[in-house]
Amino acid sequence: MSVKTKIKDWLYTNYPGSKQKVESFFADAPLLRKLLRVGFTPTFQGWGMSTFTHTPWGSATDLGDIELAFNETCGQLTELVKNDGFKLTQFKPAERLSMLNSLMWRHYIVFWSATFAAKYAPRGTHNFVECGVCDGLTSFFALNAASRGGSDWGAYLYDAWEAMRGDLLLESEKGNQGEYAYLNVDVTRANLAMFGDRVRFNKGYIPESFAGSENPEAIVWMHIDLNSATPTIAALDFFWPRMVAGGVVLFDDYAWPGYEDTRNLILQWLKDKDGTLLPLPTGQALIFKR
Repeated sequence: MSVKTKIKDWLYTNYPGSKQKVESFFADAPLLRKLLRVGFTPTFQGWGMSTFTHTPWGSATDLGDIELAFNETCGQLTELVKNDGFKLTQFKPAERLSMLNSLMWRHYIVFWSATFAAKYAPRGTHNFVECGVCDGLTSFFALNAASRGGSDWGAYLYDAWEAMRGDLLLESEKGNQGEYAYLNVDVTRANLAMFGDRVRFNKGYIPESFAGSENPEAIVWMHIDLNSATPTIAALDFFWPRMVAGGVVLFDDYAWPGYEDTRNLILQWLKDKDGTLLPLPTGQALIFKR
């Protein structure tokens, strides 16, 4: 039996009812040759995607500075999670290490974009913002990247650290009402204690919390992971005028099913702004401010 036939039989067995798709796939000869060269085994699987290409952090013998720093950060976090030095309350204990692996591509985008912002933004403006912080997992990667860029940085983190409110959700998002009630700002503070007093924790619901928060005058990088469209646009409205040219906005929910309203409102918001959006296969998206 040929390798091609074996692969077809495996696909028919594991994906019943998809014979037409399988046949169409095998009609794509260039793609098939590539997959046969790599042994038909994904180099990465996780967070809704599979890839067969080399990952930036993995198989190359000569890694760049960003990739080496990312690997070091991943190793540091893994040890912290293993020893209960970084609490991931949103994942079950038995799943925490496997979830870190499945989030590698997501976290690489976070680390790369924060490194880019720290490197190319004007000095004296290296303030990093996150709206939707949870346990501080994304912040851990962003702030590690920021700290490697020198001593000229600060971070402003915004989250309710309480259940999501229905009055801040669109009809399509009502299923999220009450989510994240388990979050505790003190857990996040402890997780990020290594970064010291450079980090400000602003507790409250967006957008009303902005009025009573400690806010930066200028920012270089912002991550938005609010799982709702209205606070997302409010965060953009509030921070975009404070973002310097060359700054970066990173969205977590941009291309995920169920968040089409968020994506559409972001695109509408961007129409009269001086920025360029890059959607990513991770479900994330970047805006580079010109």
